[in-house]
Amino acid sequence: MKKIIALIAVLALAVSLTGCFGVGQSAGSTADEAKAEDVSAYDKDFKGLVKIIADSNSGSVVQEIYYDILGADHGARVIFNNNPYVEIYDFSSAVDEKATADSADPARAKEILEDIRDDGKFKPLEDGIEMTAVITDSGKYVIAWDASRGFDYEKKAATDEVKANW
Repeated sequence: MKKIIALIAVLALAVSLTGCFGVGQSAGSTADEAKAEDVSAYDKDFKGLVKIIADSNSGSVVQEIYYDILGADHGARVIFNNNPYVEIYDFSSAVDEKATADSADPARAKEILEDIRDDGKFKPLEDGIEMTAVITDSGKYVIAWDASRGFDYEKKAATDEVKANW
């Protein structure tokens, strides 16, 4: 009797999992297809970058953060539901060499971008933590995080699709 109940439970589990993915699909391909569609739905500017990162991590909260002391045009922190976060900076004016009223220190912006290109790290504040960072393919946006927090930022925020499209 116990064997029959165990067999029925295994069959029920198999049927329910098959219903989730459908015939010929896997969890990975469904997620990849969704990401490809999602990227095209967002504006390719700073706000669009912040929005796609926040939307791709349920329970996220977006906060505006300091950015002018870094020579950036804009800055935002996306806090995920289990408290890790990424900071996103817009260095468009430093890259395009067009100073704006908000970009108080273009030399500092260029220094930060060079630090990230050299070793993938920078310190937003002199006495602050060192952050791991990537620059998007356009060279205008930085996605930064504290790597010591044990969260997979590459899969949750700094994905190849995000870097390539911004």
